[in-house]
Amino acid sequence: MDSREKLLAAALLAFSELGFAGASLRAIAVSAGFDVAMIFHHFGSKEGLWQAVVESMAADFQQSLSHELVPLMEGDWPIAERVTRVLDVFVQKLIERPAVTMLIMREMPLPGERRDFLVARLLRPSCDGLLPFWLEAMEAGVLRPSDPVLFHVGIFGAMAMILAFRDVLPRLGSAEMDLAEIKAHLYRGLLADPA
Repeated sequence: MDSREKLLAAALLAFSELGFAGASLRAIAVSAGFDVAMIFHHFGSKEGLWQAVVESMAADFQQSLSHELVPLMEGDWPIAERVTRVLDVFVQKLIERPAVTMLIMREMPLPGERRDFLVARLLRPSCDGLLPFWLEAMEAGVLRPSDPVLFHVGIFGAMAMILAFRDVLPRLGSAEMDLAEIKAHLYRGLLADPA
């Protein structure tokens, strides 16, 4: 991992945990093992660093879309199985990179340039890449008919919250469940005719 990648990883954690205003460039640089001058060298400013973090998230999504999701969405399996496989990738990504979800959830309620940038670079391409698949699944009767944008945003939000609450669910009255059981319950609630 080069200096730029280390700074991006440290910045993602800081922005997701503390927000843009709360994240300190000095703390980000120290966390990555550098002086703050390295941030200015690579990104020019705090805003430039934040935008580079989002661009990195968008690049990861585009790679996942082309290498993982498109082959699943266009595969030869029955549509219900393709939906389940796509949802499995979503769940795995949310587990692997919780800071991405936290950053998105932190920025969405705040109107402004950062939210607009996040929508343009990450959320809009995510919708554009997956809405035709959600519509196909709805038309096939596999997913309950609904607005595909609301479904897309809703499934992302619901999965993120359930995974974030995973350790707390038993204290709220849910049975102890491993990840496979949680996914089975989620899919049963989503799919009109679960695979």
